[in-house]
Amino acid sequence: MTGEGVVVSVVGETAVVRICKSSACSHNCADCGACSNPSFDTTVKNPIGAKEGDKVIISSDSGKILAISLLVYILPVFLMIFAVVFCDVLNAGILGTLTAFVLLLFVWIVLIRKVNKKSCTEHTIIQIIKD
Repeated sequence: MTGEGVVVSVVGETAVVRICKSSACSHNCADCGACSNPSFDTTVKNPIGAKEGDKVIISSDSGKILAISLLVYILPVFLMIFAVVFCDVLNAGILGTLTAFVLLLFVWIVLIRKVNKKSCTEHTIIQIIKD
């Protein structure tokens, strides 16, 4: 995954890059609220020596982003299907079904927190854009 930004500051081997959000917007600001903060800063690796004010392209590991997306969006669906099948096989009734859902929700939250701590996706400047 790549994106463009402007180097705000450089500190050693890292740089702070300001990234403007994409224009994939319906311009209905009252509904969205994203326009209140149209850009954000992120710390990135700077192996090519970009300087303050340079327009750069940054890259991040798409595999990590895909894995996190699967964990957040797909895993809950599979956990719910598993809970339904498991409770149906055991004839658990409503109390057993609710207990299974609560336990699976707990497992999902623990996984999300664990991944959140470990999977800080690193961004790297890969190119300086010449205007």
